[in-house]
Amino acid sequence: MSIFPKRALPGQTVTIHWNFNISHLSDVHICPWVRIGVKSPTGHVTMLFEGHVLGIPTPANAPDKPSNQLKYLNKNLPLLIIAEYLSGQHSPEKLAGILQNIQSGRHYYFPYTLPDDAPLGRYTLVSEVYNGGEVRHSKTAQDDFFFVENVSLKDIHTSPEGKIATVVNHSPEPTPVKIVACSYLKREQLETDVQVFELAGFEEKKILLLKPYNYLLYNEERKVVPLQESAKCFVRNQQVSQLLKQNGDMFLLNGNKDGYRLTAAAAELWKKADGMLTDSHLSDPQLKVLEELQAEGLIQELKL
Repeated sequence: MSIFPKRALPGQTVTIHWNFNISHLSDVHICPWVRIGVKSPTGHVTMLFEGHVLGIPTPANAPDKPSNQLKYLNKNLPLLIIAEYLSGQHSPEKLAGILQNIQSGRHYYFPYTLPDDAPLGRYTLVSEVYNGGEVRHSKTAQDDFFFVENVSLKDIHTSPEGKIATVVNHSPEPTPVKIVACSYLKREQLETDVQVFELAGFEEKKILLLKPYNYLLYNEERKVVPLQESAKCFVRNQQVSQLLKQNGDMFLLNGNKDGYRLTAAAAELWKKADGMLTDSHLSDPQLKVLEELQAEGLIQELKL
C-alpha cells in the first residue's frame, strides 16, 4: 500500500492506494472480502472500504492469437507508488517490480479526511483480505503509516545572546523541521542560512534568531511558521498589474476595476510588501497608508 502525503496536518486529506494484483491467477477466479481503514493514535478505526472484490484470471497466451493483443485496460502510472519509492532508499529491483505490476494490478484510491481536531501522532492502516476463511494483511504493513503533526511558536524573548524563539512539537512523534534565517544584502537580494533537525515528541526547543527574518518550516516544508513577535506580514496582491511611467509615477491595474495612481509613500510601501514586510517595522504614517492599500485590496495580510 502507499500513502500520500506521509505527513499531514489536522483538517487535511490523505490518499491511500491499494493494489489488487491478479497477475498470479491462471485458471481460477477469486472474490475476497476486503477491509481498508485507518487506525488513529488513540486506537479509533475508521473504515474506508468494506466489500467484495472480484478477480478474474487473465487468459494465457495462445499460439493462434497475436502476442500484442491487449489484456488490460490502460492504467495511469500511480504516482503515489513512485513518490513513496523515491522518498526512501529502495533497490532498483523493487522499482522494477512496481512497474511490472502496474498494468496487471487493479488500483484503488481511498481519500481519508482528518478532522480539524484530529489526534496528533502516528496513524496506521488496516488492510485485511479474507478468502476461504483465511485473512491476509498488507505485505508492506511495516511501512503502512503516516503522521499528523503540529509545531508552533510558543514565545520570543531577549537574552544577552540576542532574541530567542521557543518552538513546541505538539506531537508525541519526532517531527523534522527546517529553520531558515534571512537578511537583505541589497534591495530584493536575500541571504539565507538553514538548519535542519528533528524535534523529539513533545519537545520544546529554543532557537537563537540570528537574522532579521526567521522561519520554521515543517510538514515536508509545506507549513511555514514565522518566528517573530505578534507582528503581521503583508504582501502585494499578486493579481494586480504594475505600470511604472518614465517620470516615476506608478499605476496599479486591478482587473476590471479602475486603475490607481500611487503617491510616493504608497509606491514605496507597495515595493516593500514582499511577504516579509511586517507592521512592526512601519511608522504611524506608513500604517495609515497600509490601511488604505488594504481597503482597496492592493496589499494583503499574509496567511501562512
